[in-house]
Amino acid sequence: MATGRIPLSAERISAKARELIDEIGLDALSMRRLGRALGYEAMAIYKHVPDKQALLDLVVSDLYSDMSVPDAAAAWDDRLRHIACELRAMALASPHMFVRAITRPPGTPAVTKHVENTLAALRDSGLNETQVIASFWLFVNTTSGALLAETTALSGDAPVGNFDGVDPQECKALAQFGSALADCDFAMIYDQGIETLMTTIAPEASPR
Repeated sequence: MATGRIPLSAERISAKARELIDEIGLDALSMRRLGRALGYEAMAIYKHVPDKQALLDLVVSDLYSDMSVPDAAAAWDDRLRHIACELRAMALASPHMFVRAITRPPGTPAVTKHVENTLAALRDSGLNETQVIASFWLFVNTTSGALLAETTALSGDAPVGNFDGVDPQECKALAQFGSALADCDFAMIYDQGIETLMTTIAPEASPR
């Protein structure tokens, strides 16, 4: 090892990988490129993580670890709002990793705790088992869909297509509203979606 180089560790490798992904995107990341950024050959990384998929699992786990947990003594709906807020913060901090984080989360303690906190909040609302499961997936779909649109826009792509050339006779509503679709207040829409979710759950929940 060359004098002055900082020793490698799984934590340091994950942090540098996350930094590179934020800078160049997930597709551009390679073990060789990561090694150069760390000042090591790619083979040195494999002593700490077996392959790129394991590396990405490590990065995703670290993203979930950065999320603060809700106060267990708070009301169930405030706990869900807290989780939703933390999910958006995670997505905006690392938009290139968001799809991976929500579609292939590893079964690490940080991810498990996130799922536990979400289910516990729904359980404490007074819903029965069937309602808890249905509400969990409604929460996942509401947050994931909204944040996918927002992170897509952050990457420079419009969350919807370009409809400037649409025939106004064929698609009158699209001609009227299409150009405004890209002008979205994502924070407001996200909050509205969460509050709509709460009103969907609340009629079945127990009084506080």
